[in-house]
Amino acid sequence: MVVCGGVDLAARPYRPTGIAIVKSTSDLRFELLHVSEVYSDEEIVTTLVRYSPVAVAIDSPLALPKRRGLREVDYAVIRAGFRVLPPLWSSMMELTVRAQRLVKIFENYGVEIIETHPRSSIKSSNCSTIHELFSAVKLSIPRRISQHEADSIVASLVCIYYKCGKALVFKATDGEIALLPRIC
Repeated sequence: MVVCGGVDLAARPYRPTGIAIVKSTSDLRFELLHVSEVYSDEEIVTTLVRYSPVAVAIDSPLALPKRRGLREVDYAVIRAGFRVLPPLWSSMMELTVRAQRLVKIFENYGVEIIETHPRSSIKSSNCSTIHELFSAVKLSIPRRISQHEADSIVASLVCIYYKCGKALVFKATDGEIALLPRIC
């Protein structure tokens, strides 16, 4: 059994951040344990830590490029046909700085942090929509959810596939981005 968290992080704490916790069995059967929108860093951390995840995947760059607008790992993802936003855009810089703060907090709890990109993960899964993805992995969603919550669930799924060694991973000297493998 693996319990993973997913975060669709907002750059600013007055905007909603989607968070999710998904549990999987060794044969990759999934159960949604929690999904919600929160705002503060404290709400993100306390909600996720309550479920003792082995790792949390965050939809945010975890590092800024050393020069120019993109990191080497961003170029690798782009070469594979996926889109990412430049981490040096002002709103992306705010997002990255917030993510870096959260990484330090989660490290104190012994929680591994993974960088992901839910929109690219849906594309890499070969599913045409997020609903097709959830159906393909037989993940039951108990209520209507926001886009932030949906993206956090995708991030949780990426985290589980990553921990099981089945994620599509792009590595470079300046970072690593995990996406979903082909599912549909």
